[in-house]
Amino acid sequence: MAAALPPLLRRLRTACTMLTGDQQLRAYALSAEAHHVAASILLKHEDKGLAWLSADRSVQAAHASGNPLTIGSSARIITHALMDDGHHRAATTMASTAAQRLDADLSHHSPDDLSVYGTLLLRGAVAAALHVSRHTAAELLDEAEQAGRRLGHDGNHMWTAFGPNNVLCHRVNIALRLGDAGTAIENARKIDLNALPINERKATVLLDTSRAFLAWGKHDRALYVLRAAGDIAPEEITGRPATLRLVRDILATAPISVRREAREHAEALGVSA
Repeated sequence: MAAALPPLLRRLRTACTMLTGDQQLRAYALSAEAHHVAASILLKHEDKGLAWLSADRSVQAAHASGNPLTIGSSARIITHALMDDGHHRAATTMASTAAQRLDADLSHHSPDDLSVYGTLLLRGAVAAALHVSRHTAAELLDEAEQAGRRLGHDGNHMWTAFGPNNVLCHRVNIALRLGDAGTAIENARKIDLNALPINERKATVLLDTSRAFLAWGKHDRALYVLRAAGDIAPEEITGRPATLRLVRDILATAPISVRREAREHAEALGVSA
């Protein structure tokens, strides 16, 4: 993906300049989506400068497209960039405001609409948890849960992976961020992993569950779940600094009973204590 994106972005820039009418609007929408993907990858690899640039270009292209759904979708990546840079209150406001605007701009709610709307609410809930606003996080989670029920399934409309199980995934993440490992594990046990439409999302919730077990002092379970995440989406383990830090944390604190297994797994990933 990282190799394919630069030439794609150049072609889209040319298309946005050369085309006219509806074709140009479509090119702007595609440019918004492609820059959104680029920013997401850069954030995962903790390249904040280029991530911000890509997120900003996504928003600019979205507004040029004039499509409310594209504009709402691009608001997600700006929210993510704000969170990554520590601006959690601003991220909460950005996500909730964009969700309200999208809800007002669209007269009927298709699966795409509900998915982007619900995902914005989830992103806002995570941001609220990061600045320890439990009440706001709970409200946004509950609104997203209602949107998930209206959608009725876990799909990947507008590449959101949104649905009822995805809401549960965010409940796991938010409980963990708020220091409640027990609630995180309780919610993780409610998730139908097979219903999640993309492997990246499956791996992400398993990583959160592994962190929760580690916080709970259950190193053997943390390691087991981490291995499962690696089996499902190995690039989420080998390619993200945050997950490699989790491997180091398990290795550094593992009791004697699981230390050897933890060391072997860390060595297989090229991680040293």
